[in-house]
Amino acid sequence: MSLYLKYRPQNFRTVVDQDHIVTTLKNAFKHGSLTHAYLFCGPRGTGKTSLARIVAKSINCSNPEEGYEPCDKCENCEAIMKGRMVDLIEIDAASNRGIDEIRELREKILFAPTHGKAKVYIIDEVHMLTKEAFNALLKTLEEPPSHAYFILATTEVHKIPETIISRCQQFNFRRITSEAIVKRLEEIAKEENIAAEPDALELIAKMSGGGLRDAIGLFEQMNINGAVIYQEIINNLGITGHMLIESFFEALINKKSLKAIEIINQVNGQGQNLNQFCSELIAFFREQMLLGVNEKKDIGNIINFIDIFSEAKQQINQALIPQLPLEIAVLKACGYSSDLTYSQAYSAREEKVTIEKNVNTDHGAKPEIDHSEAPNPYVVSLNEIKQNWQRVIDHIETPFIRMSFMDSDPVKFEKGNLHLVFKSNTLMEKVANTKNQIEIIKAFETVLRTKINLKLELKKINLKPVSQSKEDAHSPSIIDMAKEVFGS
Repeated sequence: MSLYLKYRPQNFRTVVDQDHIVTTLKNAFKHGSLTHAYLFCGPRGTGKTSLARIVAKSINCSNPEEGYEPCDKCENCEAIMKGRMVDLIEIDAASNRGIDEIRELREKILFAPTHGKAKVYIIDEVHMLTKEAFNALLKTLEEPPSHAYFILATTEVHKIPETIISRCQQFNFRRITSEAIVKRLEEIAKEENIAAEPDALELIAKMSGGGLRDAIGLFEQMNINGAVIYQEIINNLGITGHMLIESFFEALINKKSLKAIEIINQVNGQGQNLNQFCSELIAFFREQMLLGVNEKKDIGNIINFIDIFSEAKQQINQALIPQLPLEIAVLKACGYSSDLTYSQAYSAREEKVTIEKNVNTDHGAKPEIDHSEAPNPYVVSLNEIKQNWQRVIDHIETPFIRMSFMDSDPVKFEKGNLHLVFKSNTLMEKVANTKNQIEIIKAFETVLRTKINLKLELKKINLKPVSQSKEDAHSPSIIDMAKEVFGS
């Protein structure tokens, strides 16, 4: 038997986090004021059908405790628990939605109960009934026999006609809180002798969306050799992980678009679901927004992130390249405009630095220029470039761009053009990518304070054996480069 069925609530005491409904129903039993038609509505997995069965047991129980709690020991209670009670009729409206089924119900409802005190009809997913079926049910709800009770359950109350709703006492089930789900899972883990990590239970509760049934099902699925482990859930379900989400958020806040795009491609490359990743992002942004409101911080950026990535999420499934909507969202979030090229942005930045310099000079102050942001067009030599080669490599942030660039050698520098020779055509093509070149050029600007252009060519193959030089002996191998990028 699955854990969900095994630990399904059997009395009012074991119903989780629906106290507002349980209290009202218990009072109705105590004062003998039960109505003959109830409407249970709310999200899936929140206890609608389970509570309907508990009500049916309480109505038919021979020895109810305190006037409302089923004893679970009498013949009627045991028959309902084992699914053998002929006076409890459960109808799935999704597969029995026509007028013929409701007509048959109306004919049989006139007969007195066979074994129990009353007949109880539980109609699940009642919103699936046809218009004609609703009309046929309406007359029965208006004038039900004294021995008959109806409990209608639905996840989509807006699809039920007002005429039906007006003849029922309506109860709205709420999503179960993460705290209540975690507490219930801890109880089940203890009963089943399962070692469950607290972080794993919190993650399951978060993923269940307020549905206890889904949470217990996922808990059972993730039970591996008597243990539920956080990292195993991450690995098996392709969940991104909090650290990666935080790194992505930090990249957006600091407008490091290339870093954020690298994380997206990392997620996609690992085979993780981009839709799930985007959902986790939006949930994280929401948490940060609420935290910002509580601490009275400026949350304009975060609201902008939520809007941008919510729009991107809707486009992922239709995109030819799944990660493209997220990459575009990153650029928007980092302030890129669709009509502004890199060269225009660079010129605008250089013009701004010049204006600031003139203003500072006019006031007699010594101009202070941040050389890491604004390049100084002083002339450098090829020898100076070679001396600072490793520093340039270290300033390339994205690992795969850095590894590709390390395949090159500087051979000539004239008129601002740096000629690079590559051994691998594949790696040269990666460096040739416009976005990747921007990051490399930025590294040169940071180290050498000058703007350069890259000219790429493939090294000609020399068929004659060449003795290895000392410099080559200390050059990084492919394995060394891979270790740097992916870790040892």
